[in-house]
Amino acid sequence: MDCLAASHLSKRFPVRDGRSGSFVQAVDDISLSLAPGESLGVIGTSGCGKTTLVRLLLGLLRPDSGTVTRQGRSGFVGQDPYAGLCPAMPVGRIVAEPLLFSGLARRLRDCAPQVEEALALVRLDPGTYAPRLPSQLSGGERQRVALARALICSPGLLVLDEPTSMLDQEVKDSVADLIRDASARRGAAFLMVTHDILLAGRICGRICVMDHGRIIEEGPAEQIMTAPRQPLTRDLIRIGSDVKSYWAERYGI
Repeated sequence: MDCLAASHLSKRFPVRDGRSGSFVQAVDDISLSLAPGESLGVIGTSGCGKTTLVRLLLGLLRPDSGTVTRQGRSGFVGQDPYAGLCPAMPVGRIVAEPLLFSGLARRLRDCAPQVEEALALVRLDPGTYAPRLPSQLSGGERQRVALARALICSPGLLVLDEPTSMLDQEVKDSVADLIRDASARRGAAFLMVTHDILLAGRICGRICVMDHGRIIEEGPAEQIMTAPRQPLTRDLIRIGSDVKSYWAERYGI
């Protein structure tokens, strides 16, 4: 049974431009599924509807039409490592919060073994990092804490919305590899939304490309990366590979 299944999802928002009945179609008739242990990269440029799709999949938005079915627990990692962690909480308490909120643990001290395991899973030494505040961490370390928090309840599905967009390239690569490896060790499927198709091609088994609220291309990552059918997909690969050459060829600059 799929841990995530979306069928014919659509969502539109009104446009406040003074014209009655104006709207933007953020998500337009999208269907996708994710089996246990699978990984899916959802790729697209800014404004294509990726984040709206994530909110629909997590139940944070109600679709205008279509259905979403999730099996088991879900974990989430957002794109901003600086806004996603409570600045007044030490790392150990931040990671423990899902256990306390869900009732899987009654007291913070009861969470200690799971917190230590989760931090070790994302390659942060529990003794060093559990007492620290977010202000004492780098951006990459903060995203590792967010990942540990998402994984502590052993979710069957991990959803990540641009989790590396605010990190420099070296840190981005290490965090992306960690997402793949930690998910595999916990047996979790993951869906990663990103504009970086090269990153998704390296860590995801499947890729779907969005444009104007629709999925325009979908398939195994190797197939998409080596034989893309759509012009947008080809452009995303070329931009990711050599952005200077792409702009020089396209616009003569």
